[in-house]
Amino acid sequence: MNLFRTLELLLENPAAFLSGEKPSGLGRAGLAGYFAGTLGLFAYLRIFSAVPPGFASFAVVLMLVLAANFCFSAVMHLFLDLTGAQGSASRLFLVFGVTDFLLALLVPLAFFAKLGYINAFLALCLCLILAVYFRVRVVRGLYPVSSNKALLAVCLPYAGFTAVFFAGFIYSIAWLVWLAV
Repeated sequence: MNLFRTLELLLENPAAFLSGEKPSGLGRAGLAGYFAGTLGLFAYLRIFSAVPPGFASFAVVLMLVLAANFCFSAVMHLFLDLTGAQGSASRLFLVFGVTDFLLALLVPLAFFAKLGYINAFLALCLCLILAVYFRVRVVRGLYPVSSNKALLAVCLPYAGFTAVFFAGFIYSIAWLVWLAV
């Protein structure tokens, strides 16, 4: 089964795609989704000069995206497994890759932002909200849970990462103040 057939099956009948045994092309579709989504995110960041140019810079962003999604899907699977929902962590990781195709929409939105038709931060937020919405739908399809529990499962790793980031930021500011005093 090729990549386009897998994506067509996912778009036509997502319930059958998510239930039952893993489709044969899901691995390629998931990794292609991660690649396309990261390419869209990298192009968006390059348009606003937020990352340096070059393949090495893209490779670093791709590895960060893969590592973050691997950890986030593991935490989501652990949370859902602890609450009694049965599912597959590897399938969750690969289907999250398919949802990352939505981040390719950042490229045209970045052009509109550069032209002044839309705010750049709003464009990024729109794509991220769309990706989170589809990730919640995917979690509901893979695990027999309610939409509230699926939303909680998707948002918990991001909230934990944000809390750790801000705690480190506050600690570094306190350390700099201590050095100055």
